[in-house]
Amino acid sequence: MNSIFTAYSDLHQASFPANWEICRFKDLISSSRAGVWGEEANNDDNDIICYRMADFDYPNYCLKFDNLTLRNVLPSQQENRLLHYGDLLLEKSGGGDKMPVGRVVFVNSNQPAVCSNFIQALTINDKASSRFILYLFNSIYSNRVNTLFFNQTTGIQNLQTAYYLSQEIALPPVAEQEAIAEYLDKECEKIGRNIELLERKADAYKRLRRSIINRAVTRGLNLDVPLKPSASSLTDKIPEHWNERRIKDFFIETSIKGFPKEPMLCATQSRGVIPQSMYENRVVAALTGLENMKLVEKGNFVISLRSFQGGIEYAHYRGIISAAYTILGLDGNNSKEYFRYFFKSPTLIKLMKKCVTGIREGQNINYTVLKYEKVPLPPYIEQQQIAAYLDEKCGKIDAIIEKIGTQIERLKELKRSLINEVVTGKRAIIINKPC
Repeated sequence: MNSIFTAYSDLHQASFPANWEICRFKDLISSSRAGVWGEEANNDDNDIICYRMADFDYPNYCLKFDNLTLRNVLPSQQENRLLHYGDLLLEKSGGGDKMPVGRVVFVNSNQPAVCSNFIQALTINDKASSRFILYLFNSIYSNRVNTLFFNQTTGIQNLQTAYYLSQEIALPPVAEQEAIAEYLDKECEKIGRNIELLERKADAYKRLRRSIINRAVTRGLNLDVPLKPSASSLTDKIPEHWNERRIKDFFIETSIKGFPKEPMLCATQSRGVIPQSMYENRVVAALTGLENMKLVEKGNFVISLRSFQGGIEYAHYRGIISAAYTILGLDGNNSKEYFRYFFKSPTLIKLMKKCVTGIREGQNINYTVLKYEKVPLPPYIEQQQIAAYLDEKCGKIDAIIEKIGTQIERLKELKRSLINEVVTGKRAIIINKPC
């Protein structure tokens, strides 16, 4: 039988401290109960908060409370399911390749609440510290040891909860658990603050990048040129020598099908249109109906289901893509490099949001409306100059953002390693004994 104890021993190539005992998770749990989803909220006494995985603030191993869900749960269903401060919530269904099932968070609220049926609620007994067990669970998760206890059906990962909780672990005395938890609380908080500062810094550079792009594609590079009133809804004034044309006048919509052997593409907001094989997130590839997918040529622009959120995507590769997407080819009188930036500008994204049809997950850009919108159009040579300028400026900013991202990942790895070393006894924590 696979054992967490054995897995950890293999991972760390070391035994646990002599004063630690081998036990099973289930021996430390006074209550393990499945969640409940109930019915739609009914504005009566049975309405209660129901925590979902979306409420997991996993970087901080606790709950967040900015968008809570109310469900109508009968008193008989609430019984023995109510959560208490200090309980642990174990994700038992869901997950994916990048974020497998098995995350655990601490219930940091006294509000009456239950959890969804995709979550197992655990109450830790007096043999263990709830905070220590929290860190231990997440150390196991970060090392992917929990994947030993998966089964998967219909694309959904399921944690074999009873089997998982029956596994052996090494446990220090309660006083040492509490000291470890207190130490990790302080150290992880420090690391978390540094990560937050770096994320804010990265966001500031991203805002600067968007601002530079927006100014360049609406006013050009020379801010001293005379301006004239604009008929476009994107901006009130444009350089006097620029034109304004409808999108349909220089973009051609294509719908070429019948190329099933071409590679499957996916539209991403961060990387443009790329092969599915290059996309880190899990993508379910279509196995049938390939002949009905649209052909995308390198240099085309693609309006995807999320373009209203982040702009129109540029195709870096030839291939086929969902027939639900709109494929645009640019005429030879304009610069593809320029429009790569133009279609990512905040003003253009704002305009596209006005051309959205559908609701919620069914939203899409209505190109029959968008194509009649007038947009500012600099001369071809100036388009190339603007694109070259943005290549230089955005390249420098992107390098800074990438460097910040590397620093963030290093801090996350430091946090992971610190937790691993402490909860496995590899790094000893000094216990301050009372005088």
